[in-house]
Amino acid sequence: METHVTLPKWLDDYIFNELGARYCRSNADMTVIDWDKSDMLNYLGTYFPRSYAEAYCIFSNYLEQQSNRFKGQEELSILDFGSGTGGEIIGIITVLTKQYPDLKKIKIIPIDGNSHALQLFDKVIKEYQKHINLCLEWLSSPIHIDDFYDLSVLDAVLRGEYDIVISFKAICEFVTKQQFENRNAYEHIARFLMPKLTENGLFLLVDVTTYNDTTKEWLPKMLNMGLHSANIKKYIQNEGYSQAFLVTHSHKINDVSKVAWRLITKA
Repeated sequence: METHVTLPKWLDDYIFNELGARYCRSNADMTVIDWDKSDMLNYLGTYFPRSYAEAYCIFSNYLEQQSNRFKGQEELSILDFGSGTGGEIIGIITVLTKQYPDLKKIKIIPIDGNSHALQLFDKVIKEYQKHINLCLEWLSSPIHIDDFYDLSVLDAVLRGEYDIVISFKAICEFVTKQQFENRNAYEHIARFLMPKLTENGLFLLVDVTTYNDTTKEWLPKMLNMGLHSANIKKYIQNEGYSQAFLVTHSHKINDVSKVAWRLITKA
């Protein structure tokens, strides 16, 4: 499986030189939803490239083996729960454009509670549109989820089904802030997102592998328990406890990100 990518030069130049992104890593339990504009520039320079690499590698490997998954479709849709600055979205679109040259349009719904993150995503996706030959349509949704009751509000906003549903390193924040009380956040969000998936769709759930000081539990273990409780059985996953992905860009060579991932299908 491919595990190392280099950020495209145009994207590297744009986020670091035009937007002012900074490389500044942190190993603490992060609650990015509360970060201000300056903090988000640190996120853009550090975690955006990592999410790009993770999404690119996982989807590239899967679609090389399952190339018929979206073959013949001229339009695809992506729902990103907790999208942040959207590194994973750019990574996935890059794979889709290579795998499916006849693809004409991708619709994107990025959902996040941090307006600064969504503003940066809007700038990046507008720049990305200049570098590809298909139409991108997106509607950024600044929606703050305080607890599982708010999911019903979001449910009323989201219409239809999506070919690709993703959530990257977002659910860990709900765990840290105990926004689902003592209930398993992975279970509740998986139960919420799975019905949004088309019959032929893919649901990629990625999260960090740290020990969470709030719950006193390792997050990959909570992830597995949550999927089991949600009765989700059809998925592939990283081998072992976690998988390392490497991304190279102008501010860091071979930056390492270790995550747990589950790629879920209905059929």
